[in-house]
Amino acid sequence: MPGTAISTSGAGLLVLVPAWPWAASSFFVSTGRGVPILNRLRGTRDGISFLVGIFRMRMAIACMAFFFVVGCGEKVFYLGEAGTPMRTAIGVGPEPPLQLLWERQLDGAPLGGVVFAGSLALQLSTSPSLHAYDRHTGAKFGKKSYDELACGPGALAGELFLLAVQGGEPGLLAMDRRTLKERWFHPGSFCRAAAVSGDTLLVVDEKGTIDVLRASDGEALWQVALEQRVRVGVTVGEDLLFAGTNEGTLFALALADGDEKWRQELGEALRSRPLPDGDRIFTATASGKVVAVASDDGEVLWQQALGGLLTEDLAVGAGTLVAGCVDRHIYGLDTATGEVRWSFETEGVVRSSPAITGQTAYCAASDGYLYALELDSGRLLWKYKVNGPVLAPVVLYEGLLGVVSEERTLYIFGRR
Repeated sequence: MPGTAISTSGAGLLVLVPAWPWAASSFFVSTGRGVPILNRLRGTRDGISFLVGIFRMRMAIACMAFFFVVGCGEKVFYLGEAGTPMRTAIGVGPEPPLQLLWERQLDGAPLGGVVFAGSLALQLSTSPSLHAYDRHTGAKFGKKSYDELACGPGALAGELFLLAVQGGEPGLLAMDRRTLKERWFHPGSFCRAAAVSGDTLLVVDEKGTIDVLRASDGEALWQVALEQRVRVGVTVGEDLLFAGTNEGTLFALALADGDEKWRQELGEALRSRPLPDGDRIFTATASGKVVAVASDDGEVLWQQALGGLLTEDLAVGAGTLVAGCVDRHIYGLDTATGEVRWSFETEGVVRSSPAITGQTAYCAASDGYLYALELDSGRLLWKYKVNGPVLAPVVLYEGLLGVVSEERTLYIFGRR
């Protein structure tokens, strides 16, 4: 009820946080002793204290982060320790046939796919709002509307929650995920997905400048200007990072110091994020050509032309590379040779990035269907009609599958 206060028990200081529009109540939050719930949002420049233009934005983001941490009632929900997982790995997901566990209506078109964080399912909308639900039951914990839009997906790096913001001072904001105290702020326009490797954080701006930071304190470790524009984020292998550019260059840089190990000119703009898999890297061009190169020296191993622009993220597992295409097909390629093992025709363009388990490739299309295909053969195992086109990625997490339609509806599937 409005005006009620909900408390969480625990050691340390109890801090009152005022009610926000999504909460209709106040929250008492237990923090560490002497730790404020939010660091000051006042900055100084050239010795002059000023309230920066992103005051409201940071307040909004603080509320968002608060919402990530605090659930409802007597529970405190902590986000996991790892950074945003690579979508390219085999997911821990259910096998078909699936059951619809719940669906919820949003107040705007989706901004990216659902984010599973502990017990929560979080979905951004373009209204802009952040919606949060219990991932198992769909019970709504609340909604936070905010003034300034985040320009890229959030990520976790150890104890920190990272968010790329735009506004008067764009940059990467790092907050303690438990206390919400601002740890550091790194200026720049980093709207592509951040990559996290241990305590190393990698971000790239659209001009192709890669900043590598120490995640714990934001200290800059090194910076490299590729001098070529980048449309998709960087990815991290064992000791290398990979970046593809608008000019068609695939770069491999040493993770330790940014030293260029090799570059491969592929002839046209790269539109799928580089995907490391063992001794090779996969990417795709704007025309739909899939390329595999050797991870140690960049030698082109094979190329396969498909029917057009492919999904931003590819997926690989059990020797099969899966990609959706604007030619209304989903393709499965042999990772060793590039041969098309199978193709599955949908009734709409496929811009939603696929997700795979050890046996199944899940894909969605603008025809409004979610498809489950046998990974080895592409045979249709199951499909489900949602209420509109799907452009956001399919997401797997601990036995659940999430997909969101352009008709403002979030669907969560699983096995009962």
